[in-house]
Amino acid sequence: MNFIQTLPIISWEYIVEQSFLNKLKSIEWQEIFMRLIKSEQGPSLSVKEALFAIRQYGLFLFLIQKYPDARMVPNQEIDAVLHAHRANIHQFEKDCQNLFSVCLKHIPEFGVRGEAERLEWQLAFAQTQKLFELNFGQGTMGISAAACCEILLSCT
Repeated sequence: MNFIQTLPIISWEYIVEQSFLNKLKSIEWQEIFMRLIKSEQGPSLSVKEALFAIRQYGLFLFLIQKYPDARMVPNQEIDAVLHAHRANIHQFEKDCQNLFSVCLKHIPEFGVRGEAERLEWQLAFAQTQKLFELNFGQGTMGISAAACCEILLSCT
């Protein structure tokens, strides 16, 4: 594990359960980090932004594990890391199996198909923010807007 990989983990060890932390440590964070700072599909993040986003993503994954039935809507930073993680789909699926025993399901464009869905999306994002605050403290999710997607645990 190199220096870049250890930075987000340092803050996780005081926040997430040890058994889940051990699983988080097995993710190839260096690969994800490099995708974030050298993006070919949009603006790249700075080193500081990428490290913050990776930290938030790890906390998000912990919440998914802790609340498997919750509808989770990430913010923009967390979604950027999710997409960087999913860029290597084989590794992403392997990591999901290790973390959750099932793969995460990414539902894109959630909240854009009509007023009823937009309200569902806003409610799910508010619930995600509330779970962050309940588990990690006020303001811990960050301040970026909700991503137009939903993340669920899936057995398929």
